[in-house]
Amino acid sequence: MRNIVSFKFNPTKLKLNKFIDFYGYCAQWNQNIYVYGKNEAYKVHRLSELLSFILFSHDDECLIVIEGSGINETKEYITKHLSGVQSA
Repeated sequence: MRNIVSFKFNPTKLKLNKFIDFYGYCAQWNQNIYVYGKNEAYKVHRLSELLSFILFSHDDECLIVIEGSGINETKEYITKHLSGVQSA
C-alpha cells in the first residue's frame, strides 16, 4: 500500500483557513508535508512555513506531497475539504 499522496493547487485560489485545518489534520497523523514550486522545495516543519510558502509563492501551480500513515484518510479529507485542488 502506498503511503504517499500528492496534489496540485493554485496558491491564490485557496483559503488559508483550509490550509491551517489541513496542517492540523496531517499533524494528527504525524505525516510529513513537502511543498514544491517552480523554483523552491521545502519540507514543512511548522505551520508558519506552510503558510509562508502559500502566501509568498508567485507560481500559478504548486505541488504538495504528504507522506506517512493514514494516507487513505488524508485523501478523503483533501477531497472533502480542499476543493480546487487536483490530484497529482
